[in-house]
Amino acid sequence: MKVRFHANVCDQTTSHVAKALHLPFKELGRLLQGDYGGLMEHLWIDLELLESRIKADAKSLHSFRFQKRVSGYSRMGLPAISDSYNVGHYSVKPDFHKITTLQNDALICYVVNLIYESTTVLLEKQKKLGGFNATLFRENFVQASRSLGYEVTSNVL
Repeated sequence: MKVRFHANVCDQTTSHVAKALHLPFKELGRLLQGDYGGLMEHLWIDLELLESRIKADAKSLHSFRFQKRVSGYSRMGLPAISDSYNVGHYSVKPDFHKITTLQNDALICYVVNLIYESTTVLLEKQKKLGGFNATLFRENFVQASRSLGYEVTSNVL
């Protein structure tokens, strides 16, 4: 399974957050690639960085969904990318006051812990995902985070 974390939709208030998370997200995704059983081939987790969008549209925060095929078709004239199959996808809402006031190391640690806490949704969905081993994924998440220097605790800062 390929794992991707995204924090790419931001505004001036949160652009520093997206920049600070780019490399840690890339490395964490790389470390979490592997076989967890089940049907899911891709897991995409988005960190919502537009507070105004969430306030204006309650539907902008996506709960977990599983799609058999996500089209790589581009509507904006950009080159198409390959379709992705069996994608699990959801978004996470941070405390906007925290992410705009924390320094980089504390910010990254906060977000990593927030995302770890959010992975409990995978425990709830693992049977529907054909036996996906969410426990192993969460254990690997903790190990990968620690290897990058980010301690995962049982509760978010």
